[in-house]
Amino acid sequence: MLGIDLVIFDMDGVLCHYDFARRLSCLAEKTGLEPEVIDDRIFRSGFDDQGDQGHYSAAEYLRKFGELLGVAVSREDWLWARRLPMRPNGEMLDLAAQLQSQGLAVAMLTNNGPMLREGLGEVFPQAAQLFGPRAFFSCQFSSTKEDPAIFHALLEHLGGRPESTFFIDDSKIYIAAARQAGLLTHHYTGFAGLLAALRSHGVLT
Repeated sequence: MLGIDLVIFDMDGVLCHYDFARRLSCLAEKTGLEPEVIDDRIFRSGFDDQGDQGHYSAAEYLRKFGELLGVAVSREDWLWARRLPMRPNGEMLDLAAQLQSQGLAVAMLTNNGPMLREGLGEVFPQAAQLFGPRAFFSCQFSSTKEDPAIFHALLEHLGGRPESTFFIDDSKIYIAAARQAGLLTHHYTGFAGLLAALRSHGVLT
């Protein structure tokens, strides 16, 4: 049986706590629109999903974002509204650093678009510093974590093997896709459970 040599972490809900309702409130503060209106026009419309899938450059996304709302939104305000609802999960960041120090390769994979990819150092500097060029966004692969193809593409990029890759996510849907791609997985619901899973795979003692 192969040991684990690559651990991939999800971002929102794993490496950080994320409050989507607060993000809507932040955007409402900057635009003067009701949170429900922003949710309908940006998120429920499928536009933001298209950004996650790599349909737009950062500039195109931001311009279209303002057009859909009828209110121009600056890059600074967009990043501010993304940063405030996020609270770094120190335990998880420390764990990733520990695994890295043990000689394991670590990476981050998140369903997010070009704005956050370009602004990660401003929004989540701890992750940017820890993962560096191994912080990956779905928009880079023109896919999302619902599709097993994104995991094949990421492993091809990293030179990894599914049978020795351990993927951590708080979404059952993404876990199912990763399993379909042949990865070892853990559905994250708490730190203690993750530690137990890593110990069971011999990653931690």
